[in-house]
Amino acid sequence: MKRSQKIILTATSAVGTLLIAATAFASEAASGGHESITFMGDWFPRLVNFSIIAGVVVYFMRKPVRDFFAGRTTEIAKAIQEATEARERAVAALAEMERKIKDMEAETGRMVADAQVRGEKDKQALIEEGRKVAQEVQVQVKQGIEIEVQKARAALATEASLLSLELAEGRIKEKISSQDHERIVKEYVAKVGGRS
Repeated sequence: MKRSQKIILTATSAVGTLLIAATAFASEAASGGHESITFMGDWFPRLVNFSIIAGVVVYFMRKPVRDFFAGRTTEIAKAIQEATEARERAVAALAEMERKIKDMEAETGRMVADAQVRGEKDKQALIEEGRKVAQEVQVQVKQGIEIEVQKARAALATEASLLSLELAEGRIKEKISSQDHERIVKEYVAKVGGRS
């Protein structure tokens, strides 16, 4: 049997014995209610019986009760120790969680700052790239304009040459006579004929 069961059994026996004694005392008092009660005749034997029963109960209950309360004290102390350790673990876990949250907040702040710096660098790089592209486009446009101007100049020069030729031909036709025309043809034929 377990110690606590022994204690309960012993306590129950003691209480039962006391109840039986109290019942006997009450029934005796009830049946002889008209008699005169003397200390030595009635009360002394009862006190002796009660003292004997109480002594037996104390003698047999002393060690189990002492063990029960000692065990109970040990259990309570153990429970208090476990509760204290659990509280300390909970406090340590809470402190660790708070530290992790602070570290995470700091890391998030660093990541945001890094992202801002990278974003600013990317922005500057895009602006610089845009400037380079704009400069290249301007250079290409200038080159295209220069080419078109050169083509236009060449076309104008050709047109001016043709107009000059037409004007010169027109003046020559006006000033040249038929005799000059025949003479030029003969000279040309003579040159061509001489070459062949």
